[in-house]
Amino acid sequence: MGRIRSAMLSVLQAHGGHSVQRVAQRVRFAADVESLWYLRQDVMVALSAIDGEAAARRQMKAINSMFEGGLPGSMGPRVHQRFTQHQ
Repeated sequence: MGRIRSAMLSVLQAHGGHSVQRVAQRVRFAADVESLWYLRQDVMVALSAIDGEAAARRQMKAINSMFEGGLPGSMGPRVHQRFTQHQ
């Protein structure tokens, strides 16, 4: 959990501003891995506002991979399946 928290704070630390600091504060005081999982979106939004969405996605990719194996199966990334047969 500490490794994930540090990675999230590291990408936020490069940027200033009140909204970024607010997100960093929430990351700093997250109680568990599940809380950090849900804070990923807030980190992504904060980074997107500064660097753009493509850059934010690149920065978050490594952080997202840190969650593998650390969350209940239902909390992982969702796989969307398309219907291939028409009724």
